[in-house]
Amino acid sequence: MTRQDENDTIEEETSNTKLKIPLVAKVESFFDAMLEIPDTRLFTGDILFLLIINFLLQIADEVGDPTFWSAGGFTQAITLPTTLLSVVVRDSKMTIAWIASGLWNRAYSSSSVMDDRTAIKKTTDVWVDYFSLRIVLELMTSVAVTHDAVDVLGLGREVWYTAIVMGFFRLAYGRFLSNFY
Repeated sequence: MTRQDENDTIEEETSNTKLKIPLVAKVESFFDAMLEIPDTRLFTGDILFLLIINFLLQIADEVGDPTFWSAGGFTQAITLPTTLLSVVVRDSKMTIAWIASGLWNRAYSSSSVMDDRTAIKKTTDVWVDYFSLRIVLELMTSVAVTHDAVDVLGLGREVWYTAIVMGFFRLAYGRFLSNFY
């Protein structure tokens, strides 16, 4: 049995249960559209390049530490770093913020890297939201978990590296890799 109410939505009733509620359908379609990733290679590349950025930051941290040079510099024995946990945590925060920003800006479609101008504009849009999310994540972590001061210089360096490397990756992807498949 079908009936039409005053909001011009049609609902079907079968044995006293409604099949679709208009608000729920709208919310479902919103999340389906937001979580759509049409170009999975671009998505995977973003994640891999964020990992590369994280390792570049870690190398810069290690080489910039004065104890690195006093312990022998590049000639010292290779051991498991004691900062491995912080690397994993930073990479997780970076990846979550970048993916959330990319989904919000719909940056995982092929049209987001179709030409140089569009690729740089879309990367800048994603980067601005990424930077905002990283600030919020660091403040929330500082207030709720660690009760430490936020490393502003480290966060600034992270955001700077991310802007350069991700801009380069997305520009190169749009020029060379998006046409292979």
